[in-house]
Amino acid sequence: MYVNIGIIGIVKEEMKKDYWATCQKLADLGYNALETDLPEGEDLAASCNRIRKMGMQYLTVSGNRYTVDQEIDDMLDRAELLKAKYILVPWGPVDSKEEVIADAEMYNRLGAKCAAKGLKFCYHNHDHEFKTIFDGKSVFDLYLENTDPDKVYFELDVAWVTFGGADPVKILNDHRGRIPVVHLKDLSDLEERGHFTTVGTGLVNVTGVMQAAIDTGVEWVVIEQDRLNHITGIETAAASIYNLRELGFVEPTYIAPPEEKK
Repeated sequence: MYVNIGIIGIVKEEMKKDYWATCQKLADLGYNALETDLPEGEDLAASCNRIRKMGMQYLTVSGNRYTVDQEIDDMLDRAELLKAKYILVPWGPVDSKEEVIADAEMYNRLGAKCAAKGLKFCYHNHDHEFKTIFDGKSVFDLYLENTDPDKVYFELDVAWVTFGGADPVKILNDHRGRIPVVHLKDLSDLEERGHFTTVGTGLVNVTGVMQAAIDTGVEWVVIEQDRLNHITGIETAAASIYNLRELGFVEPTYIAPPEEKK
C-alpha cells in the first residue's frame, strides 16, 4: 500500500524563478499535492485547474493563530476555489494552561465552521507542545483532551515531535483518526535545534512513521526540510521521494523482472 505524497517549502527558490515549471518537475517526481502559496496575481480557480492537470492538488489554506478567528470565512472561500481539504493553524503559544485551553475552544469553534463546509481544521505542532507540561500533561495532550475529535485534527510534524522528546509512531497509533496529515522531515541532530537533513538520511524513525501512517489511515504525508544543506531544493525533493520509494512506501517507478529459473 502506498501513501499520497505532498511537499512544502523545499523548492521555494525554484518557485520564485518559475513557479509552474517547478510544479511540473514535482509532478514528474511523483508528488501529488502542494502546501504552498500561489504567486501574487494568480487566479485561484484557474491555478487549481492547472495544477490538477499535472496530477497534483492544493492541500491546505493556512492562517495565523492571532488572526484566524477573523479571517476564517475568507480562508474557507479560498479553500473552495483551490479545492483544498484542510484549514491550518501552523503554530500557537503555550505560555499558560489557561491560554492553551482558550485556544482549544477557539479551534473547536473554527473546526465546526470547517466541518460544515466539508473541510478539516488542523493544528500543526512544533516541539514546544511536547516540552511544555501543565499539571503533568503536555500541551499536545491538552489540545487533544479539550477539542472535539469530529471538529479538530492535527497535522503532525514528526521531526518536531521527535525533537520534543516524544515518539511520533506512538502518537500516530494512539490517536488514529485525529491526524489526517503528517509533515515528514528528518533531523541530523537531536540535541541542537535546527539541524535538518533529507528525509531518510537522519535520525527520525521514517520507516516507523510511514508504516504507522499507512496503518492508521493518514490521508497525506507532506515532505519538508526547513533548511537545505549541500543539494538544491529540487534535488532534495527528488532525494526525499526516492528514499521513500526505495523503502516501499511510494509507488515504484521500476519493477525488477523475476529471477530466471536455473
